[in-house]
Amino acid sequence: MVTKVAFDSPDLNLGDDLLRDVGNGKIRLPDFQRDWKWDTDRITSLLASVSLGYPVGVVMLLETGGADVQFAMRLVSGVQDAAATHPAERLILDGQQRLTSLYQSLASGQVVRTQDTRRKRLERWFYLDMAIALDSDADRETAIIAVPADRKVRDNFGTDVVLDLSTTELECAAKMFPLAKVFDGWAVDAWMVTYLQMDSENMPTRLARWGTFKEQVL
Repeated sequence: MVTKVAFDSPDLNLGDDLLRDVGNGKIRLPDFQRDWKWDTDRITSLLASVSLGYPVGVVMLLETGGADVQFAMRLVSGVQDAAATHPAERLILDGQQRLTSLYQSLASGQVVRTQDTRRKRLERWFYLDMAIALDSDADRETAIIAVPADRKVRDNFGTDVVLDLSTTELECAAKMFPLAKVFDGWAVDAWMVTYLQMDSENMPTRLARWGTFKEQVL
């Protein structure tokens, strides 16, 4: 007997479909999948590619519920048990590293627990430098900034703070957009208001810049 397997390639929205369902537990991992272990450089490269609309590889999902789909399963790394209120509908067979990286950095609301290239454990938030992102000659990867959990970048063996993004006002002053808010419409609008009000005399210029940033990048 030959079992027929139906394949489909639906047009899924990254935020409203894939990452939302990762967060609520509809999309989970079969327990045999390896753990997530991407480093900051690979996450940065992925975020840059997504922001430019470039293809980022295949994601393959398997629908649950059939008699042949009886895998033990677990939540994607970074998903909180309390938020996963839905039963599993699909399992990630391919693309776990990318989906987990995107969920943690863009939709989890939590600091990303990642590592550096030497596998040292790190906690990072990811930001998008508006000025670099709007520069058509700039490498988009240089616009993605990873900062520590306290949102302060330090130099001189940790004694000097060279970039402080610990408040919305400081983020706006530095023109650093927090990517953790990108799929939260209310949070994006609130950030925009703070950004515009920081320099009321030049609000038309700032509004035009924000509009271009939102349309071309976000």
